[in-house]
Amino acid sequence: MLMPCTKMSGKKLKVGWIDYANCTPLLLQMAERLSEEPVSLIHGVPAQLNRSLATGEIDICISSSIEYARHSGEYAVLPAHCIGSYGAVMSVLLLSSRPVNEIEGGTVLVTRESATSVLLLRILLERHWGVRDVVFEDAPSEWQEAVSSGLPVLLIGDFALKAAMGGYMPFCYDLGEEWKRFSGLPFVYALWQINLSSVAGKHAALSSFASLLEGARDMMEQRIDELALAASEKSWMGREHLAEYWRSITYNLDESHIKGLMHYYGNASQMGLAPPVDSICFYKA
Repeated sequence: MLMPCTKMSGKKLKVGWIDYANCTPLLLQMAERLSEEPVSLIHGVPAQLNRSLATGEIDICISSSIEYARHSGEYAVLPAHCIGSYGAVMSVLLLSSRPVNEIEGGTVLVTRESATSVLLLRILLERHWGVRDVVFEDAPSEWQEAVSSGLPVLLIGDFALKAAMGGYMPFCYDLGEEWKRFSGLPFVYALWQINLSSVAGKHAALSSFASLLEGARDMMEQRIDELALAASEKSWMGREHLAEYWRSITYNLDESHIKGLMHYYGNASQMGLAPPVDSICFYKA
């Protein structure tokens, strides 16, 4: 549902940017032009940038999807953009030394970097796998320590990619793939969310940034192999594996993604994990 939101015009735009491989193909295409725009990039991990968006330290960010449920009265969503998948995404993984149905009554280590993925895991454990008696603990900040603990662990982003490539545990569950099996829908991990208060007066800069982002998204598919050659992540992933990873991600927030997102919000709300979301307020340029 498209809802018009307040317009803005003028000042420098503060953009939160996640330093994960899934954002690299966008930044590679936008970097040169961004240096000419009234834009300041603030780099960080999802949890850190989520906090900065909430306090108004940044104006817009590719932020964890669950943050919209928590701030739906204060945020708008940039239409037609997301980080999602129609199934396996390769970078949101539950790694375990035993099958998931055997972790009942045990402890699961979860990343502190993305609440969206933690809630997704909780939904899947209870409603997809029927695993209800689980204790969740914060994973160590070093992913190597987490996987060497012997406990099931949820990893996201580059840490998940590195752990999966290392084959540290015999059971590896891709939560994007499991969500598709559970719901039949795509999953949306992150949305471009706008703090409507802090962005006041920056309409021109926001419109310009949105135009650059749209161009990068639309050109990505035909440039993936070229971009993989230029990306620093190829040093540890390899060019072909990196390109394969980017092809597993969907960057376009279409109607099926919105349906999947609302289904996620509905499950999270029913389980008491997040406030209900009746509709999404999209920023209207």
